[in-house]
Amino acid sequence: MKIRDIAEVLEEWAPLPVAESYDNVGLLVGNEHAEVTGVLVSLDVTEAVVNEAAMLGINLIVAHHPIWFSARKRLNGEDYVSRTIISAIKKDIAIYACHTNLDHVHSGVNQKICDRLDLRDTRFLQKKTVFNEESYGAGMIGNLAEPLSKTDFLAKVKSAFHCGGIRYADTDKTFIGKVAVCGGAGSFLTQEAIRQNADALVTADITYHKFFDNEEKILLLDIGHYESEQYTSVLIRDYLSEKFINFAIRLSEVITNPVRYF
Repeated sequence: MKIRDIAEVLEEWAPLPVAESYDNVGLLVGNEHAEVTGVLVSLDVTEAVVNEAAMLGINLIVAHHPIWFSARKRLNGEDYVSRTIISAIKKDIAIYACHTNLDHVHSGVNQKICDRLDLRDTRFLQKKTVFNEESYGAGMIGNLAEPLSKTDFLAKVKSAFHCGGIRYADTDKTFIGKVAVCGGAGSFLTQEAIRQNADALVTADITYHKFFDNEEKILLLDIGHYESEQYTSVLIRDYLSEKFINFAIRLSEVITNPVRYF
């Protein structure tokens, strides 16, 4: 088994051209022709994750978030990014990122969020045309089995994603039935969610002024970036385990969320 074999299977699921132009996806560190001793799946790549892989004898980390986005002029250990890259190279550990390309497929990050909320009849919130077809999109929207009061809905979300707290902008609506979701920073979809008559949008990384965009027409929830995407690792692990039945695919035990609540 080569690293390229793992990459090809991931790219059949989440093609690289589907990623946003600013993104940095695919094999970021390592030789695609190297033999794989195991795969460790994590939301982020940190020094602790690299050390975990080395301790387990695993030489390929598959992460949702790229360890870096823009060009870097130095790898001198001055920050965690360069230290992590240096450590991975020294330990001969490859790093693969599957980010916005996985956000944009129907069975990807946002469907996993829908599953956690028990949403039905899910579809893309905003379609994205790639390869001259509309098989990809940003965010998803679906329906709860039964409408919930705002309080009950907030409690359901908090429980489903183990949130330390939820920041939200309120709405005059009494019940929540149709729900839009977007893992990570998804406030750019607020108006589209309103246009499609969603009662709530569950996302993260909402700035103060962006909360005003709900215009009290929709319950706008910021549940935290890590919290919204934490189950992506499980999604990737399960997918690879189905494709490589007799191969070691492990979930990282490192909690990479840097945010704490007091």
